[in-house]
Amino acid sequence: MRKKPVSIQDALVRMEIKCAAAEHCSSEIRISLIRQGLSSGDIAKIIDSLRSRGFIDDGRFARAFVRDKYRFSAWGRHKISAALRAKQIDRSLIEDAMEEIDQREYVRTAFRTVASRLRLIPADDDPRKVREKLLRFGASRGYEAALIMKILDSDRLWQSRK
Repeated sequence: MRKKPVSIQDALVRMEIKCAAAEHCSSEIRISLIRQGLSSGDIAKIIDSLRSRGFIDDGRFARAFVRDKYRFSAWGRHKISAALRAKQIDRSLIEDAMEEIDQREYVRTAFRTVASRLRLIPADDDPRKVREKLLRFGASRGYEAALIMKILDSDRLWQSRK
């Protein structure tokens, strides 16, 4: 069944509502408009209108994304940066947003994340394999290898297991 074509005005109103409800980047809006069957010219007009009136701001989106993924999902810098690049956010906006992460808090979050995973690994596992598992886990969360190794070398981590 074929959908009825959407007018540019209806699409604009829908996107205004969508952007007012939650933060979105221009690529997410573009994809949504493509799915609605709009032409590339109409999509550009709608995105320009949304941008000029403050409904879309990729810098604001990047800052909110970094804050949310870091605080609520405990993602590391690599994973956050990759997700923003996948959303076609400009590299300079990503770098600016990443600067808002407090380094001490970041290290504490990484430590808590790795420590929580350690508690799920059976205590009788081979210590070398435990370290490998934790290293892979930390990397999958987007933390830097050097930071993970520093955490794994910490006596405090292994004491937290007891």
